[in-house]
Amino acid sequence: MLELEFSGIRIQLPANQPLLLLKYSERNLFLPLWIGAPEASAIAMSEQGLTPPRPMTHDLMLSIFEATGVSLERVEIISVHNAVFVAELVLSNGKRVDSRSSDAVALAVRTQCPIYCAEDVLEDAGVSIELEAEGEEAPEEQLREFREFLDTIDPEDFSS
Repeated sequence: MLELEFSGIRIQLPANQPLLLLKYSERNLFLPLWIGAPEASAIAMSEQGLTPPRPMTHDLMLSIFEATGVSLERVEIISVHNAVFVAELVLSNGKRVDSRSSDAVALAVRTQCPIYCAEDVLEDAGVSIELEAEGEEAPEEQLREFREFLDTIDPEDFSS
């Protein structure tokens, strides 16, 4: 398992489809996951430190964990099939719970727990951003090129 970092939420145009980006820094790979608007909103709110007046589903789930004496140790993205990513929540009691990857990341962002990914999933669905060895591009140029790349891909591009 390789540890990934939450890199953010982007909106793929023109479809306005939310895209969750996870980054594997050691090899400059990104794992793009298409997610629903409610999940994107939940992740973005948590990332910005916003607290809704009433608990959202992910907050409720964490409250249940706390009430039962269990905590979320990490999330693992374990497989991908036809552009659908499968994740598991790894709990402090040793139990594993099947999860949608977007829900798993939403919980990980809230708890700041590690996000791991199976190496074969990253190999199959990861997107590489190569740096020029001598004159590395400015970060703004890399970001522009990456956004242009994201505008040209579809979820079906990651189907096996």
